[in-house]
Amino acid sequence: MKRIPSLRFLLLGIFLLTTSSLSAAGTYSEGWTVAKLIQFESRGVIFESYEGLLEVYTITDSETCDELKDECYTPTKQKIEFSVRPENADVVNFLSKNLNQEILVQYRIHRFEPVALSSDYEVVGAQLQERSLPKGLPDKIVSKTKTGGKRNFSVTGRILSLEYKGTMVGTWEGLYLDETRNKVHSFSVTDEEIATFATNTLKFGLRYFLGVSVAYVTGWRDSHYDIYEINFKAPAGALEPAGKTQ
Repeated sequence: MKRIPSLRFLLLGIFLLTTSSLSAAGTYSEGWTVAKLIQFESRGVIFESYEGLLEVYTITDSETCDELKDECYTPTKQKIEFSVRPENADVVNFLSKNLNQEILVQYRIHRFEPVALSSDYEVVGAQLQERSLPKGLPDKIVSKTKTGGKRNFSVTGRILSLEYKGTMVGTWEGLYLDETRNKVHSFSVTDEEIATFATNTLKFGLRYFLGVSVAYVTGWRDSHYDIYEINFKAPAGALEPAGKTQ
């Protein structure tokens, strides 16, 4: 009878190992990014798929710059090979008609390259960014908490990419463009409501205000920059007048 607890722990360990292995074998990250479509074609004999090349924004972490003066980072471009499943006809047709255009793509990055695809970067959706806000969309969203004790500030620009990544511990990671200084910086999102709003915001090719909170440590996330506010009307971080009710 005394061996039963040990057996339970053993079975629990096997279960956790199996489930974590299955998670690791699936999607590593998924998200949205602004990209320029520079190549798209069909390939394959046994398994036909559509393959292409995207040009996306990125940064060089090793660049020498002063973050306290908001000098980081110089925008650079990176080419990414991608695949589209042939059964995803709407995406195939859209990409075929928008070569050499800046578009918004929804993607998944697989830990292992699927048999039916030629790359681990799979595009599952694509569209043009809209140039006006739909009626009913809130003008802003503000997180209830700021994670940064180092500094908080507002930038004028737009979000370039946002993805949910990880297997055991997931985090929201992205890039934003500071249009005033022409700089690109990585950021994390710790508030799920902000992440949802930011994902929807990516669908609009507009300029808006981002509230950035800088933490001393990153913890599980990739960046010590955290987005705590998105505002289409006014700079982030404004205080409510004294006595005004919410």
